[in-house]
Amino acid sequence: MATLENIRKRGPLVAIIIGFALLAFILGDLLNSGSNLFGGDRFSIAQIDDVTVDYREYEQRVLEATERYKLQRGIRSVDDREREEIKRQVWEELVDGIILNTQFEEIGLTVSSDELFDLVQGKNIDSEIMQIPAFQNQQTGIFDPSLVVYFLKSMEKDESGQSKTQWLALESQINKKRLSSKYINLVLKGMYVTKSQSVTSFKERNYLVDFNYVAKKYSEVSDSSITVTNKDIKTYYKDHENDFEQEASRDIAYVTFDIFPSKKDSAYALDWINKSISDFKTVEDNKQFVNFNSDVPFIDQHFKKGELTNLELDSLLFIAEINDIVGPYYEDGSYKLAKLIEIKDMPDSIKARHILIQPDGKKILDLNQAKEVADSLKNLIINGADFAELVKNFSTDQTTLEKAGELGWFEETEQALPFAVFPYKELEAEKTNDFKIVETNYGIHLIAKTDQGESFKKVQAAILERKVVPSSETYQMIYAEASKFAGENREYNTFEESLGQLSLIKKVAPGLTKNETFVSGLQSPREMIRWAFKAEKGEVSQVFEFGNRYVVAALTTIREKGTAPLEQVQEEIKIYVSKDKKAEYLISEMSKLSAGDLNSIASKLNVNVEEARNVSFSSFSIPGLGFEPAVIAEAVNSEKNKIAGPIKGENGVFLIEVSIITPAMEVAEVDLKPEIKRLAGDLRNRAIYQVINALKESTEIVDERSKFY
Repeated sequence: MATLENIRKRGPLVAIIIGFALLAFILGDLLNSGSNLFGGDRFSIAQIDDVTVDYREYEQRVLEATERYKLQRGIRSVDDREREEIKRQVWEELVDGIILNTQFEEIGLTVSSDELFDLVQGKNIDSEIMQIPAFQNQQTGIFDPSLVVYFLKSMEKDESGQSKTQWLALESQINKKRLSSKYINLVLKGMYVTKSQSVTSFKERNYLVDFNYVAKKYSEVSDSSITVTNKDIKTYYKDHENDFEQEASRDIAYVTFDIFPSKKDSAYALDWINKSISDFKTVEDNKQFVNFNSDVPFIDQHFKKGELTNLELDSLLFIAEINDIVGPYYEDGSYKLAKLIEIKDMPDSIKARHILIQPDGKKILDLNQAKEVADSLKNLIINGADFAELVKNFSTDQTTLEKAGELGWFEETEQALPFAVFPYKELEAEKTNDFKIVETNYGIHLIAKTDQGESFKKVQAAILERKVVPSSETYQMIYAEASKFAGENREYNTFEESLGQLSLIKKVAPGLTKNETFVSGLQSPREMIRWAFKAEKGEVSQVFEFGNRYVVAALTTIREKGTAPLEQVQEEIKIYVSKDKKAEYLISEMSKLSAGDLNSIASKLNVNVEEARNVSFSSFSIPGLGFEPAVIAEAVNSEKNKIAGPIKGENGVFLIEVSIITPAMEVAEVDLKPEIKRLAGDLRNRAIYQVINALKESTEIVDERSKFY
């Protein structure tokens, strides 16, 4: 009873507590689901008409595309530039896919299972599969369908499931590509070049004129001779408002504080290298010591005199004794020690022959079986078998089949197919024609040295290296300098004033769009670009770190999507209006002279008579004049020996006189076939991208990538 009485007394408080608890529960559920109270989805990266694209879906597609990219190129990782390009391509594919899928569904377009099989394993293999290095013969670089079969058979043995995931993603990509191709082909089937079009095009290209002209350039009229009023600018803006449509963009000014090693950092690296001399001199396993302690791994290579790029080192190592140390010396941003570990007479090059044995998924299932085959062949050779016959019957190296397996001459560390690096050291110590079994990424090689070049005295050195890099203290010192600048200059006017006082160089990045990923000289500057779209005009940023630079930026210009306001484009419009005013002035002056002949007019205008030859209606430009479509149009429609103009052109005002007309010949229908083929090709090329662009223009696309990247 006492408990109930307490609850009654504290009823309002309990209600408030329960209310907050319920609210917290609801908010938690909303946040966990990705929704919010005001509609929308916090994980939405795009809205394409009524389709919402989830950030996690996009990110998964990027991961899959990255894996495909690495598989196709035989690489293990991608750099920042490649990653950004992959993301851009995935975005384009995603948008195009959603837009096109609507079209596919409306017309019932599909890819059958038999059709897909034909594209991945049949007679019409898709180019995406043919370009994957794992499916190409490693010697010829030619696609080998048996390697696809081998991959598919071994795919189920991959317990991680990664191979199957990659393959299914590849099939999905090929399926989408095929659907798009079928859709475009359907569109193209509805396009046709008529006879009338081909006749018109033929005449436009083959009706030629030569003409003489005089020109007065706009640049020859002084700005003081014309007057551009505010009313002129406003009128032009009103009449050409659609010309000033723009996407949202930003201009920024920024300064960099480069992070370079200090003298103290250099002294630290030198001190470390000096303290390492005694241990380095006495250590027995030089390779392990270097790999464990040096900033650069051990290089297993011998050099003859003259091959080392460091001339002092090249000289000293050849008069030193084993375990002698040269250095410390400074080279390429590092302090180094060179320890002489071997002096040896070695051939400059080796000639070899081989048999390459690769698993084919049929007779030779894997590398272990390939080694067994190589071992059997080695015994056959020892017992006198014909090596050339064994090459023909067993080697998969197409480049040496006709040469009895001869590889030619190779130097130490030389890269050459079918090896990542030629097995020089494995063969150098062997006797001539003593066969060894060597495994590489290309398969199993049964290989022997057949000859060797002239021997030279060569040395091998273990190089211990410590790079001179900025310390954390140096980073902190330069950061403090950048932070001080940002803190004392919170507005653009003081930002600008401080540049001269501190001898800092201002850099600019104009026209940055919301999803821009590149600013010249800055590594991965997305953080700064995202800031620019949140900041106010004139605002100065915090300190950004991009690679080996700290950056402080100021937002100088904001352009929003839509029609640019008059004040933003006023100076640009002034140029256009000025050009129109100069044209009016020149037309008025030249109209007074057009009654005479062209030479006398040129004399009065103090210019020369120039000539243009073989100009047609389809000409893009006029030699010596450039892009002048109005002049071209007037010339091909003018009478011979009659002055036409004045013509308002792109760069000036012209008077022209046609001197020669070469009419297009009358053509029979059979002669139009090349013209029809050319026009059809142009139509096809335009249709491929214009179809997608037309669909995009009719689709509402909300791009929110900048929220996440």
